[in-house]
Amino acid sequence: MPAKQRRTLTLALSGAAAAALLVVAGAVVVQANSGKEVPVVAVGNTSEPDGGSGAGQPGEPPESVPIPTDSTPPVPTLDIEEKKTRKPTREPVAQVPNPATQAPRPQTTTSRPQATPTKKKSRNMVEPDPDPSTRPFDEQGKATDQPAKPSQPPLKPNTATPVGVCGAGYKVINSHKLGEGATTYLLYHAGAGKNCVVTISRMVIPGKVNMNAILQVKGGSSGSNPGKFTSYAGPVRLAAKKKCVIWGGTWHKTSWKSGWSHCT
Repeated sequence: MPAKQRRTLTLALSGAAAAALLVVAGAVVVQANSGKEVPVVAVGNTSEPDGGSGAGQPGEPPESVPIPTDSTPPVPTLDIEEKKTRKPTREPVAQVPNPATQAPRPQTTTSRPQATPTKKKSRNMVEPDPDPSTRPFDEQGKATDQPAKPSQPPLKPNTATPVGVCGAGYKVINSHKLGEGATTYLLYHAGAGKNCVVTISRMVIPGKVNMNAILQVKGGSSGSNPGKFTSYAGPVRLAAKKKCVIWGGTWHKTSWKSGWSHCT
């Protein structure tokens, strides 16, 4: 029998027993209060010892015993049901996309295209030196490693000579370089007793360059030939027999001048 039904039956029996007990107790109390004897009446037929038949004589009817009208109400039964205290748990349900309705979206990238790397020149290769005729000169008269611009014509070597510029009978007695671009020469003519100074460029400069040739005689005159020239500056000729002279020259931004010398 289930536990629920057993509990209900137990409660019902307990209530019935309590009601019967109350009824018996009420009857005893009523009889005690009346003070009268209650005759005992035999119920049923009496038999004689000889076997004859006969009817029994009824006695006086018994007094009626009052039955209490107050009856105890039946004890209600309680139906106790076990309440489920456990809360239902929700199990996670995996959501599977419908391949027919949900198609994967293409992913767009916002990254910029990378430029292709350029190949570097090998450093093991030795580049040939540029032609001296195409090498420009810096401020000190030195040829630079930068090649000449394509718009400029290539430079040609200068063919002028000191003797050709000063004239026949002159001989070179001294010289001084003005960087790598030019050279200043000092010449002397023994028959005429004169000195000559000329500054000659190593290359012919089509656009011309600043040049000068100077000569100064001690206790005498002095001369120079400044200007822009393509190949040489001078000649500067002065009489300087047995006299000291100062000589020198300029090419581009390079200048040089000697002290008193060549006195004999």
